[in-house]
Amino acid sequence: MSIETLDWDSNFFGYKVGKFVCNSNEYFDFETFKIFSDQYKLVYVFSKEKMDNNSLTLVDEKVVLEKQVVLNDKKEVSDYIIDSFKKDIHSFEEIKQLALESGVYSRFNGDQNFKNNEYEKLYTSWIKQSIEKKIAFDVLVATKSNNDTVGFMTLSKKSKILADIGLLAVSATERGKGIASQLLHISCQKLKLLGYKKIQVVTQFDNTPAMNLYQSAGFEIRERTFIYHYWNL
Repeated sequence: MSIETLDWDSNFFGYKVGKFVCNSNEYFDFETFKIFSDQYKLVYVFSKEKMDNNSLTLVDEKVVLEKQVVLNDKKEVSDYIIDSFKKDIHSFEEIKQLALESGVYSRFNGDQNFKNNEYEKLYTSWIKQSIEKKIAFDVLVATKSNNDTVGFMTLSKKSKILADIGLLAVSATERGKGIASQLLHISCQKLKLLGYKKIQVVTQFDNTPAMNLYQSAGFEIRERTFIYHYWNL
């Protein structure tokens, strides 16, 4: 049995974090797992099957969805302006607030054992590094005519032909108006011109609005993973 030390998570959260991939529930020995986990405060456990163990807390059913990138003539939403992030036009604070609101289904938000504001720190860092183009090559921002931010999407490179949606959020007051669909549409047009063949996104199976959005846009489920947290408290 092997638990991988996650250096980035450990340094970011300030305590030792590990990752364990369970390849077979049938042969999973929890007592051995406990011994190997003793040096960690938190271990993420990833499994393709549900695990029946009261000491492991199910925090996420992660879903990877994917679709082909195609050009089309879909009509744009005329009430909003969508463009790549520009610091002299777009408000980082407004985008950050939307990023925090977008993570309501995140395991880092839902797990009450996080006590040090980990969720807010993580998502703030995520959007900051995306805007700085350290972990994303583009951040599309949807604004009203007065430059108020109503939505955004981050895009990063997974491979030469595969792009990834990192974060996608729409203001609560503007949902249901087609902004997310338009962000997806424009992102696909850009990606096609850049030579990408596919686009993927990772979300939570319980996040019904997101699942409906992506599947209605032609995304199909490629992979599902159950994620558990094991804490040494």
